[in-house]
Amino acid sequence: MAAFFVASRLWQEAETRIYLVKELDRRTGQGESAISVDDTLKVIECRLVFLSKISMLQKELDEAKKEGFVSKIPIETKGKDEKKKLLAVVGILTGFGRRHNRDAIRKAWMPTGTTLKKLEVEKGIIIRFVIGRSSNHGNNSDGDISNENKRTNDFLILNDHVEALEAQPVKTKLFFIDALQHWDAEFYVKVNDDIYLNIDALGAILSNHVNTPRAYIGCMKSGGVFSNPNDRWYEPEWWKFGDKKAYYRHASGEIFAVSRALAQFISINKSILRAYAHDDVSVGSWFIGLDVKHIDEGKFCCSSWSSGCSSNSSLLMHGSALANSKPPAAVRAGIPICFPQFGNRGSLEQHGFARNKIWEIDRNPPPLHHNDCDGKAFIDLLLKPSEEDMRVWPNRFEFRLRVLLTSDGTLKLISRVRNIGFKAFSFSIAYHTYFLVSDISEVRVEGLETLDYLDNLHHKQRFTEQGDALTFETEVDRVYISSPHMIGVFDHEKKRTFLIRKEGLPDAVVWNPWEKKAKAITDMADEEYRQTICVDGAAVERPITLKPGEEWTGRLELSALPSL
Repeated sequence: MAAFFVASRLWQEAETRIYLVKELDRRTGQGESAISVDDTLKVIECRLVFLSKISMLQKELDEAKKEGFVSKIPIETKGKDEKKKLLAVVGILTGFGRRHNRDAIRKAWMPTGTTLKKLEVEKGIIIRFVIGRSSNHGNNSDGDISNENKRTNDFLILNDHVEALEAQPVKTKLFFIDALQHWDAEFYVKVNDDIYLNIDALGAILSNHVNTPRAYIGCMKSGGVFSNPNDRWYEPEWWKFGDKKAYYRHASGEIFAVSRALAQFISINKSILRAYAHDDVSVGSWFIGLDVKHIDEGKFCCSSWSSGCSSNSSLLMHGSALANSKPPAAVRAGIPICFPQFGNRGSLEQHGFARNKIWEIDRNPPPLHHNDCDGKAFIDLLLKPSEEDMRVWPNRFEFRLRVLLTSDGTLKLISRVRNIGFKAFSFSIAYHTYFLVSDISEVRVEGLETLDYLDNLHHKQRFTEQGDALTFETEVDRVYISSPHMIGVFDHEKKRTFLIRKEGLPDAVVWNPWEKKAKAITDMADEEYRQTICVDGAAVERPITLKPGEEWTGRLELSALPSL
């Protein structure tokens, strides 16, 4: 590349070009076989001029490289002894304070240790968490990541990047650049640290496009630009997107892939690529005007506005449950709140009394964390103990519940229980979530492998989960102890995944009655167990204790997305 650059510049100079042409014509046209002394002096002079020009042009070339107009990557030569090219490098963009997400991913879908290395060798897929440095380089946050990486060896640390929420587009760009420098792969895949990924399915999708030049793969979307500063997806430079304020076609940010050629383009032109407020919009803007193949992959769609997402209901609402329910009795559907007792683990009625109560609308709730206020649709509910409740459970409390639907289709439930009495009390809680599935035999639950669980079918004895995933062939009624922050429920037939994220809820309850028990349940038809699975975020094994004035907060997030 340097030779072409220098030669073209020399050829552009008229004086040099005329001299070279004349000398070439004279030697080839006149058949001279010897060079005179004068010619020799001219050649020496020309050589000195050439050396001077080459030195000058080399400086220009170096400057061009710095500006990103010329690649610093050496041109590959034929016959070079190379390792087999990898299929993909998957970068999971994470941050400080996201340890729970990383641990959940390691338990749910990302191999660890020797299995991670085996994935690289056998399938050609590299997976790394991607993170930068703190603004105070070398502080506790950096130290925590370094220590975590020593144990797991699964990080790609961007030493030149300072972690900041608003710097996500720059971080994505640096991931492509660093990954390209570390590994030679067909594709480079950016993934958020709050989604579930099926590695085998991802590999199959990417393999289908290995021969597609300049491939840009994702859940392609476009639409209006958010110009209101109060919107979650606000774009400060909205005015740059024309009178109609519409985005161009680009891949949604949860997961997308670029081929090696596009990663090289990003690396070469990094200094002049504009970063907007969001990384997906930024990456899409970099490819405008290029001969890029936009591949709309529905299986990459994770957001409710994407065409690839299922429009079917995610939460179970059997007709028989509605027909046989009589308020205020709980409905065997939706998300009954089990409080202050789960199951029969106490003196109260099954699952406590909260699910059978009429809650009032809380019109003036205490303020919540700003992350719990990002929904356009929400309601605040309040439960206080009645005189009847006080007779069976003599503890004064306020139970506040916010039910919130975010702009990306995630359902959030934020619970706050406060002790407003004069003595301490303990309680258990579970969000008894009924999921609608195609057939229970086609379902698997991941994220619970190797965990201990209490089996309610065997007098609450403790066992250890042995399988790679939980599948269903008979009745299941278990409390998994110290479960991860994120759990995935996969419905193979519907090609849909329910993603459960939880905080303050250390346990997970899994329940399906199977055929025999279903026939004995009055508000469930005989065959409805096939479309039913409950996976609860819960605090059961160790009840929560609150002293007077103390408050507990628990969060549950539910999202449905297509399975790869």
